[in-house]
Amino acid sequence: MSPQASSDRYEPLPGVAGLPRWIWNKLPPAGRIALALLPVVAIALALLLAPGIDEGKDERAQAERDRLAQLRAERIERLRTEQRPRTGRGAPAGENLARRAALADALPAAIAADARRRVAAGSLDGPIRSVRCEPYPRSAAGHSAHRDPSMSTGRYSCLAVTQTVQAGERNEAAFIGHPYRAMVDFDTGRYAFCKVSGRPGEGSIGQQAVVPVPAACGG
Repeated sequence: MSPQASSDRYEPLPGVAGLPRWIWNKLPPAGRIALALLPVVAIALALLLAPGIDEGKDERAQAERDRLAQLRAERIERLRTEQRPRTGRGAPAGENLARRAALADALPAAIAADARRRVAAGSLDGPIRSVRCEPYPRSAAGHSAHRDPSMSTGRYSCLAVTQTVQAGERNEAAFIGHPYRAMVDFDTGRYAFCKVSGRPGEGSIGQQAVVPVPAACGG
């Protein structure tokens, strides 16, 4: 065979298992050094970039916390505005049962007027058909403070009714609407009522409200 034919000899590629060694042997010395240093370079880059990556993650996490805190603060402010006490006044009653009853009876009309103003402003769904009040907290005996001369104040839970579910053979009538809380001072004749914010949700029983009912309305 001539020298020219020998220099053109074809060298077949090895199998998969032998391919790395074949590539290594084909590399010049500089290429072998560069390939050997690749893991070191990769580790060095990771060490250099890691603080910046962690800092970016921390900044994004802090920005998200700040956003959620701002949303919560705005929600609390809306709820406080919605629950701001409204006040009224009647004749001081003291232990006079008739006057005490008159003060308690003034609550539904005052609350209905407030609820209808809110409906007109678009902040509540209507229409407001009626207002129902009962002692708060509810007791099995249904005891009302205005019937007990020894009590100087009375707390009431009221509902501005928007819908009535008629009673059936197996259930009593039910009322749907917007909750209110009220407190009457029988000695001064003053009373205050608050729209209770939000709606009860699944798992809400026993949980503290985001914004509690103001003390002026009985808490």
